[in-house]
Amino acid sequence: MHTIKSNKSTMKLLGLILLCLTMLMTLLGAPAKFQTKAHAAGEQKPFPQQVNYSGIIKPNHVSQASMNSSVAAYYDYWKSAHLRNNLASLPGGYYVKGDITGSADGFNPLGTSEGQGYGMIITVLMAGYDSNARTIYDGLFKTARAFKSPNNANLMGWVVADSASAQGHFDSATDGDLDIAYSLILADRQWGSTGTINYLEEAKKMITNGIKVSNVTTNNRLNLGDWDTKSALNTRPSDWMLSHLRAFYDVTGDQTWLNVINNLYTLYSQFTASYSSSTGLISDFVVGNPPQPAPQNYLDEFPETNEYNYNASRVPLRIVMDYALYGDTRGKTIADKMAVWIKGKTSGNPNNVKDGYQLNGNDRGSYATAVFVSPFISAATTNSAHQAWVNAGWDWMKNKQESYFSDSFNMLNMLFISGNWWKPDYSGGSDTQAPSAPSSLTASAASSSQINLSWTASTDNVGVTGYRVFRGGVQVGTPTGTTFNDTGLTASTAYSYTVKAIDAAGNLSANSNTANATTSAASTGTNLALGKTTVASSIEGAGFEASKATDGNSSTRWASIEGSNNQWIYVDLGTTQSVNRVKLNWEAAYGKGYKIQVSNDATTWTDAFTTTTGNGAIDDITFTAKNGRYVRVLGTARGTAYGYSLFDFEVYGS
Repeated sequence: MHTIKSNKSTMKLLGLILLCLTMLMTLLGAPAKFQTKAHAAGEQKPFPQQVNYSGIIKPNHVSQASMNSSVAAYYDYWKSAHLRNNLASLPGGYYVKGDITGSADGFNPLGTSEGQGYGMIITVLMAGYDSNARTIYDGLFKTARAFKSPNNANLMGWVVADSASAQGHFDSATDGDLDIAYSLILADRQWGSTGTINYLEEAKKMITNGIKVSNVTTNNRLNLGDWDTKSALNTRPSDWMLSHLRAFYDVTGDQTWLNVINNLYTLYSQFTASYSSSTGLISDFVVGNPPQPAPQNYLDEFPETNEYNYNASRVPLRIVMDYALYGDTRGKTIADKMAVWIKGKTSGNPNNVKDGYQLNGNDRGSYATAVFVSPFISAATTNSAHQAWVNAGWDWMKNKQESYFSDSFNMLNMLFISGNWWKPDYSGGSDTQAPSAPSSLTASAASSSQINLSWTASTDNVGVTGYRVFRGGVQVGTPTGTTFNDTGLTASTAYSYTVKAIDAAGNLSANSNTANATTSAASTGTNLALGKTTVASSIEGAGFEASKATDGNSSTRWASIEGSNNQWIYVDLGTTQSVNRVKLNWEAAYGKGYKIQVSNDATTWTDAFTTTTGNGAIDDITFTAKNGRYVRVLGTARGTAYGYSLFDFEVYGS
């Protein structure tokens, strides 16, 4: 080993070199704090990664460097407050210190498998900033393996205690094992699997021999632990870690994980349609078929197990990440619903969030805590309309210091919102074959602001999960079917489109053929429906009357009852008119299938326009002129689980 003597001239020279390096890093636009960290373990994804997810916004009132600095500072706090390695019964074993709910069978509980999972994800994502991250991570994994479940040695018992007798004593809890297995996938992408621990093989063992064997039920749900049955209908939505399950599929190629994902989305849709259509909230535990809230005091946790409480508060992050990392628009729809509701509920102030809600949105809790606030901020990143809420939320959460549970989940949300939770890509994984390119793409102008696309479906060795639509090379849509309506366009303008297919592993096909279309000229004239008598088949309640769609106020709306097709709204023009254009400004509850009809008696109707591929927003529709006194929109298929809702229903004559 060579040594260097310290003297004044040497130290002065080293100081000048370090100063120059610091200035250079600053000029390059990244904080010197991060750039000069030693990547001691050979990290492939050193913090900060600062990913920009497609379709996801970040706080825009602070710089990326500022967000990175906030995340690093919060990690330093979290680590000092909650990370421990003082187990006399397991030297070298790390754990995340936290409280438990339930009995510890006479042991002194120090932590849980849930906390172990949080800690392992946080540590692997902060590697590169923390040069000791791999040592900590391996120590956390050592504890997870030592405290194995007696029912399935590939899973972790749910309690950590400083006693050799506690190792192998406690059965498992599903959420901890899902996070631990997922963290092993991240560890493989971060450090590789050729060291002391083969992270990827350990992940596969947990996924296939542990979680699939013990936690995936025969009805494609996730049960509560390896003590539960394989036919159980009880499940905990905070365990529905959809992006984790996609990563499980990536490393195993097992269709089971896609089946579970699809079923959990179906359960969510069925549940909210019946119990929380206006909020999108889900209860701490879900039971039965069709799904329903668990009873109060389920599993002796606490009374509010039938409401949105300290378990379900974590759901928004789990849902939104599936859209952010894998592009599933079902996740975006759920996240948008919750974000719109919570913004309205709190008047846009995160400090007004409560720690618990009934499913209809009534307050159950009394104060704001990060495990409730932060996931609602994450959910809002799917839409630029929520920018002010995301900005306010970031400022609220970045300095919030509470308990192990709230701090740990706050840290996970900060990593996501700042773009420092990266997708564990497996370009050399089990499915590397891209789908075939979509063919026979056609584009046709539907109006002055809309062009409709259709194409022939792609094929794939495993299965196509959706498509990416590009206008002029910029992605504008992510449909799952073979049609797409591009709205909000400029009149008399030419547009060019291509489409790619994508599979569950994230493999993208080659481009389809290019299709071109030009929007029609803008229609002019008077809105014949403005202020006229308007009638609807139903209304959601007071304040959503039919007249709200024709009052000329784009902030008021008509809304039908929820959960039913074949709802309608018509306007009486007063006299027979020649009609050739209808403009519909949909709320989030839009018509995927609907008809524009005219009538002279409001009894016998003639179709003027029909679609089964509506996608919401603004539909500006032109058609061959029809004569009639009454003009009706008849919804035949809902675009969401809710009803139909229009801000504006405008009618124009030829």
